[in-house]
Amino acid sequence: MKILKDLTNIFAFIFLLFVISITAQTTDDSIYTLQAGTTIQVKMDNEINSKVSSTGDTFTVTVSKAVIVRETEILPIGTVIEGRITNVKPASLGGVGGSFEVRFETLRLINGAKRTIEAVLTNPEKPKSPGTRNILSVIGGTALGALIGTATNKENGALIGAGIGAGAGTSAALLRKGKEARIKTDEQIEIRLKSNVTLPVEDY
Repeated sequence: MKILKDLTNIFAFIFLLFVISITAQTTDDSIYTLQAGTTIQVKMDNEINSKVSSTGDTFTVTVSKAVIVRETEILPIGTVIEGRITNVKPASLGGVGGSFEVRFETLRLINGAKRTIEAVLTNPEKPKSPGTRNILSVIGGTALGALIGTATNKENGALIGAGIGAGAGTSAALLRKGKEARIKTDEQIEIRLKSNVTLPVEDY
């Protein structure tokens, strides 16, 4: 009897492990689980602009292309996702462009239920360097100054003029402000999930 009881306990334990394993696998592979790395096409509901937006500002985007998993529509068009600006830098002198960083925090399902998510832009906004335009300003100023200096017919006129022109070109480059970063209203963007999001069947 003791042997039979021990065997029963062993089989019960093995069966329990089997059930737990199947349950875990079903949860991980469920069509109602959006896996980390999933990309979602959305459009902006309101503009973000590095000139006027501030760290902590919230905004929303709307799913513009349904997310399909195993031929089942999981996120329909019109689903709203809430985001937050985590860092913003306006454009500055010297041709340095503005930039901002955002994260997406909440998924609002069509029926009103909410799910916490962790998602980011697939192509984040980055500040633009002064680039070629400022270099051309300096070169152009140098050339113009040299021509003016030559026209004066004075000794070393071209050299002096080039120096003056280079200074003017550099000043113009430094005074030029960079371009602001922005995502316009209704602009199409793509976001990527950084962690799994489980959407229970009863929410649909």
